[in-house]
Amino acid sequence: MTVTGGVGELPLVRAMGLHALSYCERLFYLEEVEEIRVADERVYAGRTLHLELEEDGDLVELTLESERLGVRGKMDAVRRRDGTLHPIEHKRGRAMRAMDNALVSWPSDRLQLTAYALLLEEHTGQPVPEGRIRYHADNYTVRIRINEEDRERLSRAVARARELAVVPDRPPITPDERRCIRCSLAPVCLPEEGRLALALDETPPPGEADAAAQEQVLAGASSAREVPTPVAPRRFHSCSRTGCGPAAEASWTDASPRARSPVQ
Repeated sequence: MTVTGGVGELPLVRAMGLHALSYCERLFYLEEVEEIRVADERVYAGRTLHLELEEDGDLVELTLESERLGVRGKMDAVRRRDGTLHPIEHKRGRAMRAMDNALVSWPSDRLQLTAYALLLEEHTGQPVPEGRIRYHADNYTVRIRINEEDRERLSRAVARARELAVVPDRPPITPDERRCIRCSLAPVCLPEEGRLALALDETPPPGEADAAAQEQVLAGASSAREVPTPVAPRRFHSCSRTGCGPAAEASWTDASPRARSPVQ
């Protein structure tokens, strides 16, 4: 998302960007702020789906934008039923399962559809009370009634997107590892490496950890009037299997087992 224009002019946020924001703020930042997009097999499959659709809507691929809403987007299709227009969104994957195993929309999909409904409502001057999402993997269509909570959520999402658009650093990696499994930007985001680095930063240095543990042992032993004999650290060497022997002793180093790297 490129921020342009004079003072006070705010950028419009793509509806697809709001979808990414709802799923993962870091994904939104990479795609919309840094403008990095990677097309993997799932992205291509989604594009192919939209090209192969035989939508019988009144309008297909309608693009609208709104300064008031702060949103722009391209709808897959628009249909008229009983004199009322409603947007149609197509998704290649499956719907979310509710607690009763009913098929419902994913929150990110609902936010995207809300953006389309309000864009359509503003440009036609007519109420758009609902939209529909077709999940092709389930061969099922979810009907969504647009309520006041949806409108407020869209407004908050646009405000958050604009906040992220001007910060210099990427948002933190999502704590939900499941969201990274099929993300097309995982090779750029490097979530596993980031989580490992964070875990290492939060782990006390081995020397400090060993010193603290020894102090606790000595304190407990002192209260029992019995000070144990300190245990010498184990010795490790870096020789190969065929080069071990007395001559390799010069390469030995004293190290506590806890001082070794957690990554072997």
